[in-house]
Amino acid sequence: MRKQLFNRRPAREVGVEELLALAQREVDPREPASLLALAEPLYRLAGDPGLLQTCINHSLAYWRQGSTHFYSSQSCHIASRGNFAIRINLWPLLPADPRRRAILADVLSYFDYHDHNFSFITANYFGPGYETEMYSYRRGAVAGYPGAPVELDYHGRHMLDANTVLLYEQFHDIHMQLPPARLSASLNLMMTPENAGLTDQFYFDVKRGRIRDYVASSSHKRVNALGFARHFHDDRTLELLLRILETHPCSRTRVEAGRLLVTLAGPQALPAASATKMLRDPLALALWSRTAAVE
Repeated sequence: MRKQLFNRRPAREVGVEELLALAQREVDPREPASLLALAEPLYRLAGDPGLLQTCINHSLAYWRQGSTHFYSSQSCHIASRGNFAIRINLWPLLPADPRRRAILADVLSYFDYHDHNFSFITANYFGPGYETEMYSYRRGAVAGYPGAPVELDYHGRHMLDANTVLLYEQFHDIHMQLPPARLSASLNLMMTPENAGLTDQFYFDVKRGRIRDYVASSSHKRVNALGFARHFHDDRTLELLLRILETHPCSRTRVEAGRLLVTLAGPQALPAASATKMLRDPLALALWSRTAAVE
């Protein structure tokens, strides 16, 4: 876990397009830690009080055209260029009603330890900021499915206050976020790899040292969508499942397609040559073994 502290905000402001241009020029996509070179420019941009208001007003003015910066009730997309994007996240207080409190905490991942399949640096934009508890792990050393053991290193609690920029590295940093004392917002510079839609994010049980569940990322949603074929399928569906299990770049997607094909048409529907293509990496082998064990 890495962070950078500042005593005061530099006088010269940085614009959105300038920050994105700096990211493309100075950040090495192979080295997530290189994002910290832009901690000061991000910190300067966070001093622009009109940034979020401009996005809100633009979305309200052009709602008929479907032009909106908000892709959820929490996240506001400011701008993007290449693999880099700037966004603002809102961090509200939790309501007193227990049912609404549980729902909102789940949506915002409050109290849930999780990793990310992209890297980003984040600065406080509004309010007192949030407190986060940090662990780290090595993605390459874990099997990569719920229940798998994981070795964790503890890095303590840290406050994203008005003088701090935090770095979250993909497949390395795990954190749990606490609700802020008052409404807060953070400004992120994100670096998303091209294969982000093929990789999983996880929730962790840090007490037991295990992966608890999948985060609802693009990969997770794609695998869940395959489940429709269990209820509605024809011969063409079986052909498509066979193609997916042989060729899809995502191990989890291939294995889920294979599992569905065998469920719908029997083991004979999965030729040995196709099974070899499906199980071409260690994660696919581990996932398929778990499927066989459950059955």
